[in-house]
Amino acid sequence: MRVTVDASVAVKWFVEEDGRREAFTLTGPRIERHAPDLILPECANVIWKKHRRGEIASAQAFVDEVARISEGVALVPGAELVRDAAEIALRAGHAVYDCFYIACARLTDSILVTSDRRLPKIVTRWAPAVTAVTLEDEKAMARIEAAGVRFIISPAKVEELIEAWDRFMATWDSVLEDTFSSASTERPRIISHEHRDIAKNLVQTSPAYRRLVEMVQNLDHQERVDLIVLAWAGRGERTTRRHLLDRALHMVDELDIIDIVHLGVDWREGRARLVG
Repeated sequence: MRVTVDASVAVKWFVEEDGRREAFTLTGPRIERHAPDLILPECANVIWKKHRRGEIASAQAFVDEVARISEGVALVPGAELVRDAAEIALRAGHAVYDCFYIACARLTDSILVTSDRRLPKIVTRWAPAVTAVTLEDEKAMARIEAAGVRFIISPAKVEELIEAWDRFMATWDSVLEDTFSSASTERPRIISHEHRDIAKNLVQTSPAYRRLVEMVQNLDHQERVDLIVLAWAGRGERTTRRHLLDRALHMVDELDIIDIVHLGVDWREGRARLVG
């Protein structure tokens, strides 16, 4: 999901305004954000006005946040947008500043999100190839929010991985049963740590285990993130999908392939909880 955000939206990330919760949904980890570089002076100007009106005590901290917009938003140079923006502005009889955002959405093939109720009307008439929505559009914002936490990995791949995990576990159970079963069935079987390590080594050289490892190795970075999310959800962690995804994105590079493979014990339950 790609979006273009205008200054009326971005400023809500830094100061308390109506629509702030909706604006934060646009920061979802799987939403690609764009804006013309014009957004920097426009947001800084809003901060300046709020300071002049006494709405914020100190402007500098907010300006510092504005200066870091490029860390989460891909800024498009105005030189790449000015001709298109001016053409729209001249035809629509509307301020060219706003039309930079329309031009950016058209260039990046993204949805324009704004707090300005007039802008979608201008887009509909003068730039119909662009989709524009306001933060007040609950259905549109719900779709964007869902896209921000969507799974990249396909349901078919998840099913294949769960089946591969089941085959691996069947191999594990078979090795334990065949190698270390007690001659007597009347008392519980006790397996020492040493014997369990032997069984582990046997299983990890099995075709079932090697195939499972290979399947996880062949996944891309984002698909591995999804497997981590599925596992954590399967453990019953009481948090939002957004929080799980944010954590997984930060941790995925700290885990090796084998760590992710061994999360497979919780994939099935995680799929049931998150996908149904």
